Amino acid sequence: MIERTLRTLCESRYRRLIVIVGTFTVGLVLVLPLVDLYSAERAAKAVLLAELSTAHQVAEDLDQYESRVAEKTAELAKFDARTVSAESLPELRSQLMDMAHETGCSLRRLNVGSPTLRPWHQGDDPLEPPGSTNATSADETSGFTLESWPVNVSLSGSDANIRSMLNRMEADGMLMHTKDFEMHAANADGKMLDVDMELWYFNLTRSK
Repeated sequence: MIERTLRTLCESRYRRLIVIVGTFTVGLVLVLPLVDLYSAERAAKAVLLAELSTAHQVAEDLDQYESRVAEKTAELAKFDARTVSAESLPELRSQLMDMAHETGCSLRRLNVGSPTLRPWHQGDDPLEPPGSTNATSADETSGFTLESWPVNVSLSGSDANIRSMLNRMEADGMLMHTKDFEMHAANADGKMLDVDMELWYFNLTRSK
């Protein structure tokens, strides 16, 4: 049957046209699936390139965010080093005792009282009682609590010793306010001085 069909095809005067049409048909059958495959792969590649570009952008943004976080963490660490909390009180005591010793002063008294706590508002002033500051509104709380630690310090020493001690305390850069300061002669010739100070050390903590 197949042999007769092939003989008929070969003897036909339209055999050239039949071969051309057959070749074209076979070509279409083979090529069209390849075209579809190429189009699909090209679309998939475009999607992958877009995802890769997005991933690169996210990585760049992440590097910037990490750098920003590191910068703010360092700033926060510097701020925390200037504040006083229940955990850092022993360190503050040691610092004041060391300063007095290094400047030649005699530390007669060093007492730390209980802290005063109050909400911290926008535009607040730590030196004023609540409600008497420029706080814009009681509703505009910052989410922080102001801690005020009273520290009473009594010193004795020469004028040079006392000034050196006060300069060291100022250079220490703590968030501190001198609420009360008294100085008077410790002896008849006035060469030795007694100083009594009430200091307020501040701290901000997140409200619970």
